[in-house]
Amino acid sequence: MLLVNPTKKINGTVYAPPSKSYTHRAVICAGLANGTSKIIQPLKSQDCISSLNAMKALGSTIDIKKSNDDELENEVWTISSDGNLKVPKNVIDIGNSGTTLRILTSLVSQIPHNSIAILNGDESIRKRPMGPLIEALSQLNIEVLSNDNKAPLVVKSSKIDGNIVKITGDMSSQFISSLMMLLPFNTQDSKILIEGDLKSEPYLNITIDLLDKFGVSIKKDEINNINNINKKNKTNKKENAYLIKANQTYKATDYIVEGDYSSASYLIALGVLLDSDITIKNLFKDSKQGDKEIINIVKRMGADLEIRDDEVIIKNSKFKLKGIDIDVKNTPDLVPTLAVLGCFAEGTTTIYNGEHVRIKECDRLMACTKELKKMGAKIEEKPDGLIIQGLDIDNGETLKGAELETYHDHRLIMAFTMAGMLAKGQTKIKGEEAVSISFPNFVDVIKSIGGNIAIE
Repeated sequence: MLLVNPTKKINGTVYAPPSKSYTHRAVICAGLANGTSKIIQPLKSQDCISSLNAMKALGSTIDIKKSNDDELENEVWTISSDGNLKVPKNVIDIGNSGTTLRILTSLVSQIPHNSIAILNGDESIRKRPMGPLIEALSQLNIEVLSNDNKAPLVVKSSKIDGNIVKITGDMSSQFISSLMMLLPFNTQDSKILIEGDLKSEPYLNITIDLLDKFGVSIKKDEINNINNINKKNKTNKKENAYLIKANQTYKATDYIVEGDYSSASYLIALGVLLDSDITIKNLFKDSKQGDKEIINIVKRMGADLEIRDDEVIIKNSKFKLKGIDIDVKNTPDLVPTLAVLGCFAEGTTTIYNGEHVRIKECDRLMACTKELKKMGAKIEEKPDGLIIQGLDIDNGETLKGAELETYHDHRLIMAFTMAGMLAKGQTKIKGEEAVSISFPNFVDVIKSIGGNIAIE
């Protein structure tokens, strides 16, 4: 259990943890490449270790050494492969990592012919929907056996048969990333057609960026759909598609992992909510991460930040935030952070376009509403988001300490820690250990900048 007490001021210099999204993809790409790759400064989290162990089970050789940079205390993962996936000897246990499950569901179909691979994980993973990806793979003659389209999954090895695959874009970008990483092995040029609204597109940009670094090219295409012509104004509705050339091979490379804006969002939010003087390093101004949007969001709310090429500086004493409307179509992982920010912003904060936030580690819309209400938040759950009435800070209103459930969700633990640091009285947060999924040293980092928190 994490004990969080009121904190008035934070200061210091910290490093944003390496990106979870980039680490996952780099590890898997390295295991698909012929040769030796070095993943430098990876995120050493439970989820990323799941990807590392999965590639080892599929035939890669892994060597882990400490980085020479003592300040960062990071590792170098050296991954060697002959470019061919092997038949796993046992069930591949992907723990709590949805990214590992979804990407590998496609890729393990490329193990030697007449073989199977079985993917399974913890209780939470066995609740995560996989139907859209399983159906998409069936269009390519790849068979995945399951109960109710959820893990455990049995994937039969198969040659890719087909060159056009359709998949919904409004549920999880990880399904599409999975297809992107599979289809370079096709013997004919392929096209992924996105049906419906495309959400979380920045994660697809991350996938394309990483694939490019490992020698694989994917192009986005926009199609004028004549069946969706708006008869009133004669305009065509654009449909999203991705084009993948045939017979591509992954090339071994050395890759340095950039900092993670999703994890840094808690530090940025604390910086604008508390009296602060903090510098957050390893955040790149030109990053393709969608959660970089946290910078624009807090600026829109009234904060002032200094943005440099590779760091963010916040000096606050303190900003008066105002509520705004926030579309989370492309930034679902920011929702817990934004929910807490909304509690301390004057007026109404409306978070919308976030139906897909319900199928993360837990239903985050439900969880944020239920738990923050325990602290006195004025928050209302909507089908696709949240409506938050800011507290009257000027007249002494604030959140109150409470005992909170976190549903084994790392992002809820970190967001609720923020809330507890600003609340009156002590907040007790259950399940602290889940932060290891994305930000293993979260507690130490918060303490290092003055956060009054402790593990019981």
